[in-house]
Order: sequence, then structure tokens, then C-alpha cells
Amino acid sequence: MAQQVGHADESALAPAIAAENPSFTLRDFLIATFFHIRVVVLAALVPLVIGLVAAALAKTEYTASSLLLVIVNREVSTSANVTDSGPAVLSVEGLKQVESEVQILESAEVIRTTIEQIGLDRLFPQGALSPITRMFDSERDEMDRAIERFRRNLRANVVSGSNIVEVQFTNPDREIAIETADTLVQNYLASRRKVFENPTAKILQLEVDRFKRDLTTTDSEIEALKAKVGVIDFNQDAVLASNQMDNVVQRIRQVDEREATLTAQLLEAEAQRKALPDSVFDFSEKTDALSGDDSTNLLTQLLLERDRIAAQYAPGSVLMKQVQQKIDTVRKRIAERGKNPYYTDRASRNPSINYVDNLILNLKVEKDSLGRQRDELEQQRIAAQQRIDTLRSAETRLIELTRQRETLSEGYREYLRRAVAANIEETAARTRQSNVRLVQEAGASVTKRSLVLPMLFGGLFGGILFGAAAGAIASVLRTTFIMPSEPERLLDLPNLATFDEGAEHRPGPFVDQAIGSCATLLLDTTIDETPLRAIHFLSPERDDTLPWFCRRLAEELATQRRMRTLLVDLCSFTPYPLHTGHVEVIGGLAVTTTPVPLLWSAAEVETSPLLSVRLPVVEGQEMLKDLKVAFDCIIICSSLQGSSLVTQRLTQLVDGNILSVHAEITRKPAAIHLRDTVAEAGGTLLGLIFFGRRYYLPNWLYRRA
Repeated sequence: MAQQVGHADESALAPAIAAENPSFTLRDFLIATFFHIRVVVLAALVPLVIGLVAAALAKTEYTASSLLLVIVNREVSTSANVTDSGPAVLSVEGLKQVESEVQILESAEVIRTTIEQIGLDRLFPQGALSPITRMFDSERDEMDRAIERFRRNLRANVVSGSNIVEVQFTNPDREIAIETADTLVQNYLASRRKVFENPTAKILQLEVDRFKRDLTTTDSEIEALKAKVGVIDFNQDAVLASNQMDNVVQRIRQVDEREATLTAQLLEAEAQRKALPDSVFDFSEKTDALSGDDSTNLLTQLLLERDRIAAQYAPGSVLMKQVQQKIDTVRKRIAERGKNPYYTDRASRNPSINYVDNLILNLKVEKDSLGRQRDELEQQRIAAQQRIDTLRSAETRLIELTRQRETLSEGYREYLRRAVAANIEETAARTRQSNVRLVQEAGASVTKRSLVLPMLFGGLFGGILFGAAAGAIASVLRTTFIMPSEPERLLDLPNLATFDEGAEHRPGPFVDQAIGSCATLLLDTTIDETPLRAIHFLSPERDDTLPWFCRRLAEELATQRRMRTLLVDLCSFTPYPLHTGHVEVIGGLAVTTTPVPLLWSAAEVETSPLLSVRLPVVEGQEMLKDLKVAFDCIIICSSLQGSSLVTQRLTQLVDGNILSVHAEITRKPAAIHLRDTVAEAGGTLLGLIFFGRRYYLPNWLYRRA
């Protein structure tokens, strides 16, 4: 935690454990800036002075602007090659044409002509050193430098998304800027007229006539070859002949397959015919039934009739007797017929013979028709093959003539288009200024520009950047501490207390409160549930601040906390005022009373066994135990410069170690070395005490930052 003594915006000193890894705040940045204020101001003055000088020397410049409209159409050709294509109307090609106009405008010849017309001395007046430079340069070198300077003052660009070319020329003299821009545009128009003078229409027309004659001759040869072969469309006729040949071949194959099938069926049918008998047994029957005899059926009807009459009439009725008589007669007839049975035998011709004979006949007829069909298809195949051979023989010549015709046709169209375009170009070049129009003269748009304010703002901004960079570099290169947060971040230790510069010479309630708070914090701290009894304060250098703090802390514990306290001062130049009375040796250390009640101080530390460099660790622990029995709290302060070996031994024996960091005195490498020394010796680090803090910011800034 940070403590401020006697400052308006800070609370009283009260130690507390700082947050882990305190971040870099705006206040830290401002403090670092004010600490290195001289370096920051000196670095900021350099670009600021440069900006002021540049603003004083800056001149007011005038920029005259002309606008040119580039018309992209087929009336103008930008090609000087008679075999090249004509002008394109595509947007991409149009943009390329507009860019080419800009290149012509910025060409050295156009600029040289403009400089000669305006005058080199008018455009670029001689300076103080001009006579000297002209003595070592030729006239050609002078013109080359003038062209280079002219291009730096000239800006010709295409307005985005259009075919407008904006031409700007900058000069300190307004009239010269306008005159130069107008002269440049006129020279550009005159130059491009000369560039685009290209009488190629006559040459192209001769080529068109030659292509036309060759194309007519080729067409006649193609028509004659088609008439001779009998072809209307060669590709279609070739496909038709190929399809016809394929169909005939397929049909021949089908006929051959059918003929082979019929031959096999005919052989099999004839073999089965020979194996069949001429007749087959039908059936044999023996029966007593005569044809047209229905006695049995009649007997059945009479029996049914008798039953019906018996149900309706008396048993001795006349109808019953008649029916019974008929039944007896029929039964007698049936009995007589059974005595003479009849026999019937029948044989029929084999029916398979007729089927097989018909099948053999049909197969022979079909085979004969397939033979005739095979002959006809063979004639068709021969005719189709002859047609294919005829087309194949004419194909090579027809392909050659067709290729020649396509080449001639393409060349004819190309040269015809170029001839028309060239004729239009020559006509347009003679009647008007081709495809470039002057939309705006230079005098219509003149802008004034002064760099005084930009130079001033640039110097101011550069001064801020340079000052910030210088302050940052100085902070990085600084090897001492100026804020309590810096040792906290670097050493990764909490700040237990912070004392302002000269706090040891200005006693007051703030200092007493800070020391009391620090004492309370140490008494409340435990290690492995054991309160602190022996505390070691270390400093990387000898000074009087740490002994003063240890004395005040010991007095606080003795007087305010009523604790028997022992102070061992190993780094003080002026020892604590000792009492002349009681002196005794406890734990290998000679102690004596002091004017403060309950406060003892170490005496004769040079000859004390506890502070000997040859003391074993075990004996040192035993001696320290004796001291802890005799005293409630032991405060030890030492420095590496005073007794480094003793300090390392004490870091192992005490309960906790606290580092002392003095603002603007303690170097960062020394503080890191002290922390590492304690860690390597196996001591326990509790935190740090920050002394000598100074306030570099004004009070109002502290309250706001």
C-alpha cells in the first residue's frame, strides 16, 4: 500500500498488503513524465522548433486545374500497328485508353515544349546558389532537372469512375500556374494529333480486296467439290452414310442369326419326324348300351311317377296299375338287353406327324426368304460402303478448303473492320481534335494552399510524440525507483509501508500512525500459525533511514504494545543511545537496556557469537530460541554492504525478512540481488518498506489523476 505524509490528497500512512501485480496507471505515467521533465521538454522542443522554422519558410502555393474529357468510341484508334485490332468499347479497354492519355500528357516532350514556351526562369526563378550550380552543369542537365521539378509540381490523374482527366499545376505565382496549365494542355493536344496521324486506310483496303478475291475462289472450289460428290452438307451426309452402313450391317447380322436358328430347328424337326410312328392306338370299349337306348332313364321316370301316384291315390287304383305295368315292361327290356353285350374297337393316325410336317414346311419357307433377304442386304451394304468411300476421299480436300475459307473469312472481316475504323479515324483527325475535349480551362479553378498551419500542428504533434518517446526511453533506462508500485511490480512483493522524503526529520502524527499500523500488521501476521517473533529488515545500501525506522518500530512495540523488544542494529552509523547500567549476554548476544522501558539494544555486535560468520546454523537456531524466550519481539536491521555474510545467515534464522527500498537511491539490480539472496538462503520474504517518496505532480493533478 502507498502512504503519503503531509500531502493534500492522500490519507494517513497505514500499511496494508498491496494487490498482486499492481497495474500501470495514468498517475504512474504522469509521475514518470514529470520526473523526466527535462528530457521530455528537450526532446519535444526539437520537432517543435523544426515545425516553426518550416512554417516560417513555407510559401503560399496556387494550383490551377484543367479538365479533359476522353471520349472512348470507334471513331478514334489508339493503335499504330496496321495488323492490330481496332478500338474496343469495353469499359476496361476504355479505362486503359484514358490512362494512356495521362501518360502522353506527362511525357517529357510535352513538358519540355511547355517549359520552353513559358520560360525556365519564370517557372523556376534562380535562387542564391543557382549561379554556382550552373557552373558545374550543362544546359541539358539543367533542362532535365527542370523537367523533374515540373513533374513534381504536375498532377494528372483520372477522376474515379469516369473518363475525365484532371490536370493540376502548382506554382507560387497564380498567373504562372494558370498559364502553365493551359499551355501544357494545348501542347498535349498538338502532340497527340501528331502521334495519332496514321494513314493506314489505303493499305488496309488493299488487303481487304485481296482477301475478298481469295475468299471468292475458295467458295467456288468448295461448291464444285460438293456438286461433284453430291453433298449438300458434308457433316450431315457423312453421319447419314455412316448410320445407313451401320443399320445394314446390323440387319445382316440379325438375318444371319435367324438363319442359323432356322437351320438348327429344321434339322431337329426332321430328326423327330423320322422317329414318329404313322399311327397310334386310340381306345377299346365293351358295353351293352345301344345308341339311342334310354330305357334306364325311362325306368327312373316311371318309378318317380309311381311314387307320386301312390302318394295321391289308393293302392289299387287304375293309374297305379298302369304305371306298374310300364315299369315291368321296361325292366323286362333291360333284362333282355343284358344277355347280348356289344364291343367297339377304334385306331387313329398319330396327330404329331401333321404338326411336325407343318413345322418343317414353315421353317423351309422362312429359310428360303431369309436367303433372299440376305442377298438384298448385301447389295445395300456394298452401296453404303461405296458412298462412305466417296465421302472419305472428298473429306480431306473439303476440310482443307473449309479451313482456308475460315481463315480468309476471319482475315477479311478483321481487315474490313480495321479499314473502316482507320478511315473514320483519319476523317475525325482532319475535322476535329480527335476524342479529347477541353472541359475546363485552368483559370476557372485555382486553389490556394498554405502549409503554415499544417507545419505548426505537425511540429506540435511531433513534439508530443518525441517527448513521450523520450520519457518512455528515460523510464526504461532508469535504474532507481520513484514510486512504490515499481518495486512491487519488479520484486513481486507487497508494500507494507511508504514514507515520504525526510520523514525521519519531520516527526508527526502521520509518521506515528504509519509506524503503529506497520507494527499492528506485523504482529497480526503468522507463519504456519506461529506469530512473528524475529523480524529482519534488509537494505542493499548503508543509510540512516532504515535504522531510524527500526528504532521507531521497536519503540512502538515497547511503549505502546508493552512488549519486551530487542533491537539489533547492524547498519547504523550512529548507534542507538545505550543505557549505561544493566548489560547481559543472552543467546550469544550482549544486550543492554535503553532509555525506553522494555526496550533492549544489542551491544558489542562485532564480538557477539550470534553475529559471527563462523556460527553453525544449528547453534544459531538455539541462540535465537534463547532470545525469543527472553524477548517478545526481536527487530534486526542490516545491509549487504555492511555485513553480507551475517545478513545471509540471519535471513535463515529469523521468522521473516522485509526489504528496504529507498526512492532514487536503491538501484533495481541491487534490489533484485537482495531479494534473490534472501530466497537462495532459504529465508521468508514478507514484503518491502518504501522510503524517501517524493511528489512530482501538482496537488490539483494528484486529485484528478
